[in-house]
Amino acid sequence: MTKGPVAEGLGNAEVLSEAGDYAAALVELDARAASDPASPAVHTARGWALENLGPERLVDARAAYEEALRLDAGAMWAKEGLANVLRRMGDRAHADRLCREVIAEAPRRYDDEEDLRELVGWCQLRLGRYDDAIRTLREALLRDGRWIAVRFDLALALLCKGERVRAFLEYSRGVHQAVNGGVDRLRGVVRVAIDDLDECLAERPALATTREAIAARNLLASTLPSPAGTNASVS
Repeated sequence: MTKGPVAEGLGNAEVLSEAGDYAAALVELDARAASDPASPAVHTARGWALENLGPERLVDARAAYEEALRLDAGAMWAKEGLANVLRRMGDRAHADRLCREVIAEAPRRYDDEEDLRELVGWCQLRLGRYDDAIRTLREALLRDGRWIAVRFDLALALLCKGERVRAFLEYSRGVHQAVNGGVDRLRGVVRVAIDDLDECLAERPALATTREAIAARNLLASTLPSPAGTNASVS
């Protein structure tokens, strides 16, 4: 089962997104949106690509996520994506409200959509509910230990909580998995982890100077064989 904001059945968009080639993914998704404008999944995937193309595309990402939610108010990946975008645009109150909605609504669908555990864990992290986030993300990894994006989210939650040594261990495990899985293919996953960490450290200057945070940032950056394009977060 596909895990993440790019659903199955969207051609090469998932592969391109995992590789961090969001511009190419957007070209494919734009064509699909033109032929299937009523698909919430297409608009959600467009939002993800736009969100990761840099701050200048945040307005477009917001519009894509809002269209997905207009078509399907229960599109959880679109709701979480919109929360991320709004937070970056300075609307923290609205972003937090959307995160609370995801936490309340998504668990009811775990049996059919296990990837929603990642969304809940990420939203708990963004609300500062670190213990809850750690429990949720660990449960997700118990169900699928290959879920690299969740491992990086867990590492970030541990780091924010102050469990810095354990956080670095999870970052190391995630990097090992990415290397074994073909880091070029998973460039986007690693790049998003770097951006999430950078955003976290920018909000917590004291944490940014710790040995473990610096080591984790350097480890992630050294994993990429060459600089990737400009990306933003997820989950």
